[in-house]
Amino acid sequence: MKTDTRNKTGNGNTATAALAKINAQIEALNQQRIGLAQPLKDRYAEMRGELSALETEIRSLDAGWKPAPLKPRADDKIRELITEHGKPMSADEIVKAVGGVFTPWKVKNTLKKKSTGAKAVFTVNDGKFSIKAA
Repeated sequence: MKTDTRNKTGNGNTATAALAKINAQIEALNQQRIGLAQPLKDRYAEMRGELSALETEIRSLDAGWKPAPLKPRADDKIRELITEHGKPMSADEIVKAVGGVFTPWKVKNTLKKKSTGAKAVFTVNDGKFSIKAA
């Protein structure tokens, strides 16, 4: 005797059709998203060309000029924080002040390069942060 495993409700193709319809809608939305990105890509290319031309012009006037990096550096952020604070800061204070810009590990690792111990206090001298002289 054979067991009958057919769907007896009579709507076996409904789920497949619904899934195909949803997949078609997803594909249509992806194509729409790609279409919306195109003007942004065009504007980006245009701005990049303008910046390149501007950089060339600046370099012709001042050969020693370097553009500021687009990616933030932990050293720069720490120096900025200590300068704003106006007085020396401990490593824990710096980690709290940096917040979500960098991970606590990144900040501590950056400070460790200049530090002599866990209780080190940092200050800014001549545009660079360093350990406060005792």
